[in-house]
Order: sequence, then structure tokens, then C-alpha cells
Amino acid sequence: VRFLLTFDDGPSIAQGFNPTSAILDQLAANSVQPQIKALFFVQTRVGGRVGAEIRLALLRRMQADGHVLGFHSSTAYGHVNHRALPPDEFEQSLTDGIEDIRAIRGTAPLMIRPPFWSFEQRTLDAYRRRGLHMLLTDINARDGKIYGWNISLRRRSHFRSGLAQVREDILKDRLPLVAGAYPVVITFHDTNTFTARHMQEYLSILTEESARVGLTLAQKPFYDQTAEIEAVAFARRNNGE
Repeated sequence: VRFLLTFDDGPSIAQGFNPTSAILDQLAANSVQPQIKALFFVQTRVGGRVGAEIRLALLRRMQADGHVLGFHSSTAYGHVNHRALPPDEFEQSLTDGIEDIRAIRGTAPLMIRPPFWSFEQRTLDAYRRRGLHMLLTDINARDGKIYGWNISLRRRSHFRSGLAQVREDILKDRLPLVAGAYPVVITFHDTNTFTARHMQEYLSILTEESARVGLTLAQKPFYDQTAEIEAVAFARRNNGE
């Protein structure tokens, strides 16, 4: 097994302690596997002009650090369900988001994860027309909450049960083998301050609980090459069938 780490909702535009920045720091330097790369499903216009400087700096850092930028949303008012947007506004948001990401990475994004993971045939068709492939997840950290109670008290047992299900899926040939390993998609939210303060702990939990449920990890349990991440994400794409 190898873990493909994905993050939703960022980049954070918080000043002072910035959770996205803290997560990038820990992916680069940690005691489990330094220089881990991830797939970030980003909001390219969150915060509008107010957050533009911080947002662009973090998007450029993700690209420079070798992470992959995927598309999440591109409206100034943030995290809006694609199904709820008027048709013209929805199409414009796709155009804007693709171009925003192209301006940073030089090519259009390949992957999309819709806000709230909410989709229908109309939105799936629009994604396909623009060359976007939807990627969902195998294990969700359930850390999507930003404000209020965002602490996860049962994170170890939650990941253990998710990894046990992964093992069952592998035994029943439900997961594809890609380049000699089973890629397992893990989802966090890089706007969550608790996640940002405990990212290294999460990395340890994933490796320790894998052994506990009988999963064999690759020598490098986390993907650390940009091209590999895009290939694996494409192999695990799921347009809702």
C-alpha cells in the first residue's frame, strides 16, 4: 500500500498561524518520510482581493514544492455547491478555476473534487468536457470543520477502521494495483487548525495502524513524486459510476 494524501478547501488565507503553511512545512520535514507530496484541491479565489496575496503565495509554494494542484472551487465567496450555482455562473467558475491553476502550474488541472463532494450528471458532464476527472477518497479524516469544535478525539480508531476496510477491498480486488502498489486516497482539510498542528501525528497513525490491521506498506509509504501523484490520481478517478 502507498498513501496518496489529498487536501480540500485551501489554501487558508489566515494571517499569523496559517494551517496550510504549517501542513506544507510538516510534509517537507517529518520523522516518518520527509518530502511527502500531496494533491491539493484548491479554492482559487477564496477571500477575493482581501486574501489574494496570501492565497497566491501559498498556491505558488505548493507548485514550487512539487505538490499537485487540483480544482475545488473558484468563487470569491468560497465553498459553494456546484449543483446550486446557476448554469452560467457554474460554467464561468470552471473557466476561472482552470485558468487560475494554469497560470501557476503552466498546464490545466487534471483532477477535480467538487465542494461538499456533491455532483450530478450535469456537473459530471461539464467536468468531462473540460478534461477534469473527479477523485473522491478511501478514507476521510472527517476534519472538514474549520470553526468551533474541530478536534478529532477518535482519530486513531477512525483510521484503523478505514484501513481495515482498505484491506478488505484489496482482498476482494476492489482496488487497482498501480506500479506495484495499491494507492489509497486519504483526505484531510488544510484549513483545519487541529489538522495543521497534528499532521506529523496523522502520518504516524497511518503507518502504525496499517501494520495493526495487516497491511504491508511500500518502502516509501507516501507518494513523493509529482508525476506519480497525477498518474495515481488518474488511475483512481471516479466520476460517480
